[in-house]
Amino acid sequence: MNWSKLTYQQKNKVLTIGYVVFLFLVYQLAISKCWELYSQNATLEEKLVTAKDSYQNKEELEKRQEKLNHHISSFFVDSLKHQEYLLETISTYCHQHQLLIKDIPPVTEYREDDFEVGTHRMVIEGSFIPLLKLVYLLEQKNKSGRVSSVCFSSKYDTKRKKEVLSLILYIQNIQVYANEKES
Repeated sequence: MNWSKLTYQQKNKVLTIGYVVFLFLVYQLAISKCWELYSQNATLEEKLVTAKDSYQNKEELEKRQEKLNHHISSFFVDSLKHQEYLLETISTYCHQHQLLIKDIPPVTEYREDDFEVGTHRMVIEGSFIPLLKLVYLLEQKNKSGRVSSVCFSSKYDTKRKKEVLSLILYIQNIQVYANEKES
């Protein structure tokens, strides 16, 4: 095929076909690969953002877990002498502030898996301010357990012929048991 013998219309058809073939080759060799890399880049950037968020969430969750463990660890008991220590603290305080320990029933215990929750219930009589200071001592300063419930009640004592203020106090502790392995 001689280019100079072709008519103007034939030259335009050849150039148009050549142009289409050229565009197809350019698309196949360059543009499609660029578009594929662009799509991969966008996907990887999304994954990177997700990974960064996951890492930040992990750090935040670890901090929250550490804070929760620290908070809960103050309620763990590692010795059976805890009840004696608690009774000694309360009896010393009551003796110093003229409070009357009315009732201390046995500890109620609830066990699940490796944890045992012991609940101490106490009834103490006296005036309001010393009773309130006792609750504060047990809850904030002494931290001998979690003060889970406090109930003040007033009733008339017929033997003493006067109004008596009672404090019913519930203190809970958690004891951890190691798994006992079979011998």
